[in-house]
Amino acid sequence: MKVQAIYFSSMRNDEHFQFHTEFIELVNRSSAANLKVEALFEAYLQFYRRADEALKKINKSVLTEEIQKADKRRDKAFRGLLKQHRACLIHFQPEVQQAAQKLSILFNTYGNLARKSLNEQTSAVYNLMQELRGTYADALLNANLREWADELETANAVFIELYRERQDETTQKPDLILSQERKNVDTAYRQLIQCLSALLLMEGTQLHADFIRSLNTLIAKYKTLMAQRIGKAKAKRRRAS
Repeated sequence: MKVQAIYFSSMRNDEHFQFHTEFIELVNRSSAANLKVEALFEAYLQFYRRADEALKKINKSVLTEEIQKADKRRDKAFRGLLKQHRACLIHFQPEVQQAAQKLSILFNTYGNLARKSLNEQTSAVYNLMQELRGTYADALLNANLREWADELETANAVFIELYRERQDETTQKPDLILSQERKNVDTAYRQLIQCLSALLLMEGTQLHADFIRSLNTLIAKYKTLMAQRIGKAKAKRRRAS
């Protein structure tokens, strides 16, 4: 029997923290002393507590929620612009169709900006707006899409300002600190697992076998949750594209 692998890098912060919390509960039920991993478990707990503090700093940031809302507003504006553009391609007025066809060149070049990372999307929207205000200004006007473009530009500006404010909150960036603490706690977890696996191999106790069986059940649960989340996200992107 061996411990199943789990890829922590695919986990969201809350998923990651909750998995480790449940792992600690498993260890406590069996007792670290009985499992003969007291020293490793205590070292692991120290990293877990530091990761907890780093996560709390991010969650406590007033701007984090506002940034998420601004990003959703920006995504909504971009998708709305594309949907209205598609409608213009079959508009009953020939001049509107022609304007939409010209804009198709630009939109096809940039692709679905809502799928990009936050920073990539910010710069891409800025560049797109420069083109829409410049070379494609007449086409934007003739296709009656200027209001959607205005909303996208405004949403992007709001996001940029909020993101800058959060960066200025502290000279230490909580998201970068959490990233490192996640790696630390994951490393400590793997050291624990290696020790437990070795003890099972050398001593073959029922306690270790039962613990690893319970741990594999926990790992399977989180693998299923992640697979479902990723599947839903892909389906949502397909519907939006």
